[in-house]
Amino acid sequence: MNSDELASLVQQRHAAAVALLELGHAQLAAVQSGRMNELMQLLSQKQQPLSTLSELSKRLHAAIGDDPETRQWASGEMRSECRAQHEETEAMLLDLMRIESDCEQQLTKNRGAIEEQIRRSDGAKQANRSYAQSTQSAATCGGSLDLSSQ
Repeated sequence: MNSDELASLVQQRHAAAVALLELGHAQLAAVQSGRMNELMQLLSQKQQPLSTLSELSKRLHAAIGDDPETRQWASGEMRSECRAQHEETEAMLLDLMRIESDCEQQLTKNRGAIEEQIRRSDGAKQANRSYAQSTQSAATCGGSLDLSSQ
């Protein structure tokens, strides 16, 4: 793979990582504040950059077997910039993985809280049903009590 193609792929991959990182930060904020509709939209928006990143990574993988010393660069500066952008992309992807892990932990925590709320709600519903049944039974058991004084 020639240096121009390599630099272009690295640059495109970097752009995809930037987009994913921005979406990742928005995703974490949505999870932390319990905005599930927004979370679903963000997850949907992440699909295209993820596909792009995957495709670019596969294409870059082909350059692994190349001897970097035989690749002709227009300048040493261009080579250094490409390397720096690649390293920055890798750091962003690690940050993105951390964000994903944080989101997963927060969602698990939220799920536990929601399960507890449902249990409490179910308990309250059962108590209400039992109370309603007992008052209904008392009202329909026949007879009446005359509490008037004479």
